[in-house]
Amino acid sequence: MRSGLLEYARERDAVLLAIVLVGTILHAYLGWAFAGYAAAPALVAYIALEWPRQRGNARALVFVSLALGLWAALQGGALRPVAEGLVRACFYPAFLASLGSLRDAAASSPMIERAGRYLVDQPPGRRYVALTFGGHVFGILLNMGGLALLASMLKQVNTLASAGGDRVRLEIRERRMTLAVLRGFSAMPMWCPLSITMALLFSLTPQAHWSEYAPYGLGLTLVYLVLGWLMDYLQHPRAAIVGAVKDPGGWTSIVVMLMQVCAMTGVALALERSTGVGFITHILVVVPAFAFGWLVVQNARLGFVRAVRTSMRVLAERSARAFPTYANEVTLFTTSGFLGSMIAILVPPDALPGFITGLHLPVQTLSVAIVLVVGALGIIGINPMITLTLILGSLSTSPIDGLSPLKLVITAAGAWTLSLGLSPLNGSMVLLANIMQRPSELIALRWNGLFAAATLVAFCVAIYFAPI
Repeated sequence: MRSGLLEYARERDAVLLAIVLVGTILHAYLGWAFAGYAAAPALVAYIALEWPRQRGNARALVFVSLALGLWAALQGGALRPVAEGLVRACFYPAFLASLGSLRDAAASSPMIERAGRYLVDQPPGRRYVALTFGGHVFGILLNMGGLALLASMLKQVNTLASAGGDRVRLEIRERRMTLAVLRGFSAMPMWCPLSITMALLFSLTPQAHWSEYAPYGLGLTLVYLVLGWLMDYLQHPRAAIVGAVKDPGGWTSIVVMLMQVCAMTGVALALERSTGVGFITHILVVVPAFAFGWLVVQNARLGFVRAVRTSMRVLAERSARAFPTYANEVTLFTTSGFLGSMIAILVPPDALPGFITGLHLPVQTLSVAIVLVVGALGIIGINPMITLTLILGSLSTSPIDGLSPLKLVITAAGAWTLSLGLSPLNGSMVLLANIMQRPSELIALRWNGLFAAATLVAFCVAIYFAPI
């Protein structure tokens, strides 16, 4: 009986994540405390029910969070701050659930399939640039699903027959196309307001604003992508080959996808200026609204009323199937956010700044040290999210003289993004390796290692001399 009840609850635990999303939105917009306190136990219940899906690192973080939460609660009866820390941690899984609605809407759009085929079918002289761009845009709209979609297409089209029976040519094409998609996808968190990276960094550094950061983030992204193309060109020099594209009008689908991203960003920025509520918070509402609208357009042939009803049902059904699959990511995001709050309770606010001050490091050297620490820990499997939560959580409450919030966010975003290219253990690298049927160590270290290390060093030099 107990086992039956447990299975019944697991089959319906998507409702719990929906409660977290709604409760977080109400708490953020209206300041309703009870909404946050309803979201927190729902989140705990979701993590508990999805325990079998958790990987080792997520489970370890749960135990660490429990230990620190209990310790903090016993420190002078700090039960309320612990509860508030859990409420604040609800924002990250809510953000993930919000982005999931966009992925669910995009998954059934013929436009996505057409855009993907158009990119993969590009002739060799343009394919790297096309796939880099595609990996970036698909990552924004579909997140890991976009990476999986493009990688699966690459695996289908890159056959021995398409390479003229030449195995060497086949492997070179596989390497180039894989790295193009990977680099395009990896650059997305460096600027995109629809990424969990931006959500985390700006929630930990409330003194900084995305609109202020955007020019720097977009500039870093452009430089990173251009360097990727240059590295590919130097490693594989070739004459530009022009061939026929099966769907010459496929570029229109990509333009529409870009317009959607720009529209969501623009609406969130307009809401921030008109309401005073933070930009990242508006993403929680804007993205599901756009996802719903996208589904309505896809079902427009049914008539407006039936399209609305069908879209509501489809979005609910897809969310019910998808929400349980977010279990590991939800746990990682929740525990990282919660640990940041517990560190703020247990560790004196000036402890980390005091330690850094005692090292007598110039601000420029400190920025480089943050990048190197995040990169080194990322290689051995410690997610940059955890490292930066602890660092930014401390430095945002007790800032270091000369280290502006803007420079701190730029440093953190660059460190997070560039460290992923060197780590064979991060989620996107493991997913890509599974689809391409290659070891993740081969892709991260042998194929991409030189580029990843070079860009990390270049960023350290740039952040050292940047007059910010």
